[in-house]
Amino acid sequence: MEFFSGLISYDSRFRKTISALVFHPGKLSEEYIQGKRIKYVNPFRFFISTAIVFFLAISWINRDDLKELKSTLEDERIENNENFNHEFSFEENSPSFKIANFIKANPRTDYTEVVDSLGIEKTMINQLKFNFLFGYARLKENPIDFLNFLLPKLPFFLFFFIPIFTIFSSLFYIRRKIPYTHHLIFNYNQQTVFLILLFLAIILSFESLWFWLLLYLFYLYKSMRKFYKQKRIKTISKQFIIINFYWISALLVLSSLAVLSIVFF
Repeated sequence: MEFFSGLISYDSRFRKTISALVFHPGKLSEEYIQGKRIKYVNPFRFFISTAIVFFLAISWINRDDLKELKSTLEDERIENNENFNHEFSFEENSPSFKIANFIKANPRTDYTEVVDSLGIEKTMINQLKFNFLFGYARLKENPIDFLNFLLPKLPFFLFFFIPIFTIFSSLFYIRRKIPYTHHLIFNYNQQTVFLILLFLAIILSFESLWFWLLLYLFYLYKSMRKFYKQKRIKTISKQFIIINFYWISALLVLSSLAVLSIVFF
């Protein structure tokens, strides 16, 4: 709703945002933090709208592949593939050991029943242990439901991933005394362009994915030069290091998302 209402109500702001973002690397971030905001769409709203539309479109375009993946997961579950039979090793008679065994024997249980039956202390830690082990048991029982539960949350994973990544990236400019929020605006705009290029790479499959990746790396270089105003060698060096921190941050947040998804599944 945010995205498509933007096409109508944002009018010239939407067009100016797209134009500045795509054709003038770094300009949108620079002007936005200078206070020239009336003619542009809010970068945070624009990013999350783009991310949601991106994942919806990609899910629709690749719906046959997703169906095949779900069918494969179901076949592996039926065949008791070892991927779905992993058991955690807990110390015997520990709360985690007792909870895991109780869930295994009573798959339709709840936390209150576990506490009453096992006589364990009703604490937040034990609640989290139960939620994780119960969610993991459901995951093993029906991985397709877990996949359906996880996929819609990917746009929000990106939304919360960028602030964490920004902590790392801002350290490379700590001597410049640039506020954290300015780095954040810059990174949200860069991620929006990354999603746009990734979308083009998927729908225009006549070119290699490496072409679009190199195109984005060049765009990122131009953006960093415009926004941070440093020399070429220094910009390229920092770009290389920041990209590595990007993947480290992504792995960290994605792992956290997977654990949280199991807890709330």
